Amino acid sequence: MSTTDNDLLEELRTEAIDTVEDRLRSLTEAVQDFQAGIIQGNDALAAIRLEAHSLKSVAQSFEMKSLKVMCHRFEDYFFNMKELTPESCKDILFYADRMAECLEAFIQNREIDVSQMMRKLPNKGGFNVGDITVTDIEVMLVMEPGIATKIVTRELLECGYRMINVASTMDAIQLIPSMRPDAVIVSRVMPELTGIDLACALKAMPSTRDIPVALIATSQKEKYTDLPADVPVLRKGANFADDVADVFVKLGIL
Repeated sequence: MSTTDNDLLEELRTEAIDTVEDRLRSLTEAVQDFQAGIIQGNDALAAIRLEAHSLKSVAQSFEMKSLKVMCHRFEDYFFNMKELTPESCKDILFYADRMAECLEAFIQNREIDVSQMMRKLPNKGGFNVGDITVTDIEVMLVMEPGIATKIVTRELLECGYRMINVASTMDAIQLIPSMRPDAVIVSRVMPELTGIDLACALKAMPSTRDIPVALIATSQKEKYTDLPADVPVLRKGANFADDVADVFVKLGIL
């Protein structure tokens, strides 16, 4: 690579770092302006969503791996949020601090164990699940956005699990090795790779083969010949939460 190419890459890298710093600053200012009564909650939340999307785009385009994972988790945190609260403001600022740590690691060309950082993050916002005790068990739910996904997410949150929602099996394959959830639950019917494809891929890769996986399907009676033998099938319905608990016990998670 020529000196000119190296200079260009370094310039792009510097611009990306500056952009992330600006976006984090703007995000923090939006929260602080809301707390000070300068702007309304809806305007602050809209600004936060915009900055979060910009952060994720920069992280993806310049392969800021840990920041990219953190940005996905941050967007997932407020995906269903309708309004800001004092508690959510505190959570958002906590996320901003962790994203700043990821940026600092990138600047220093230093690896960071993002999976450990994940477990200290606030749980999903936007769901009113009452007074529950949140466990340390992190569950990634891989389902397309929709009513069914919201129902399953709420049921799992009500069980006290820490939730990560991913809308694409392709995204899940990229995120799981870094996030390392305690369990992955994937819908059988998905675009791109199916839930069975994802389960097979995770069980085949050395970096993920030890992560428990379960498949959500409409019926447990149907036989899925391509599904790995150690991947149980969960049936959506009234007993879903109990079925999840039984499966987690069998998988050694509980």
